[in-house]
Amino acid sequence: MAEEQSSIQRFLQNRASQILVGSYQRAGSTAQIAVGIPLILIGAGLLVAGTLSHIGGLMLGSIGPFVAGAINLVVGLVARKRAAQAPVEVRLSSEARGFVWNLMRQTNTSWHHHGHTPHHWHHAHHWGQWMGQGAGQNPATSFLTQLGKQWGFVPKTPKDVLPQQLHDLLEVACYHYNRIFGLLESGKTDTGIVKIAATARAGADEALFAILHHAATMHRYPETVSAASRDCEEKIRALKELADGLERIQTRPTSISDRLGYTSAMDSALEEIRLERLAREELSTHAVDEPNLRERL
Repeated sequence: MAEEQSSIQRFLQNRASQILVGSYQRAGSTAQIAVGIPLILIGAGLLVAGTLSHIGGLMLGSIGPFVAGAINLVVGLVARKRAAQAPVEVRLSSEARGFVWNLMRQTNTSWHHHGHTPHHWHHAHHWGQWMGQGAGQNPATSFLTQLGKQWGFVPKTPKDVLPQQLHDLLEVACYHYNRIFGLLESGKTDTGIVKIAATARAGADEALFAILHHAATMHRYPETVSAASRDCEEKIRALKELADGLERIQTRPTSISDRLGYTSAMDSALEEIRLERLAREELSTHAVDEPNLRERL
């Protein structure tokens, strides 16, 4: 049986690439804007100088910097606007970004994970079958598996590249973080969860990004593990409480307050059917009473 994915691996495959793309988009858009503005100023300066001095070469030379600057500025502003609309709103520190990128690189985590399996993963599957992992052998205790990881035939796991204490801390944090995003994804039809989805997502990102920043520091300076782990444990407790709260909201019956201000298509259809039924019943009652009323008159 193949080794089961850890919560860290699921985070890297399902969420980390989105976080990194959003972070790099913001950084890239800022760089493009910073390049575009000076180029436009240079082009404008050449144009003004050429106009005042009546030198055609300066006027023609202003076209290149001006066009290049305009392109960089427009692309940078568009990218910044898209990044602002991205689901990742909390900023990831440069240390945490480098830590996540290195972890993805060392574990051969593919950026394009949806519907695509990297070629080396196919090799890893056949290698694992050849070593007898299908018989239930533990890959961590297999000498051949370790050789495969060293040679690149078997992808390394976060447990292979992270210190034990740091791996265990991140595993718990990613477990509750994955719970939160799984509950938010499955609760898109739950009005109670929809109301708090944006805040819950931002809160989960904020907590995990802080943990990743501490993880980057602890990985570089193991002497800081004791101090940084205390803040990490506090944020892990917050992630767990948030996940538990979302789970309780999803499993409890829908309350009246959840339904206020929201009417689904099914609710509208049922309401119309009920009103139509009551109206027909009322008409049939009046139709029965009308002959009696005429006789009395």
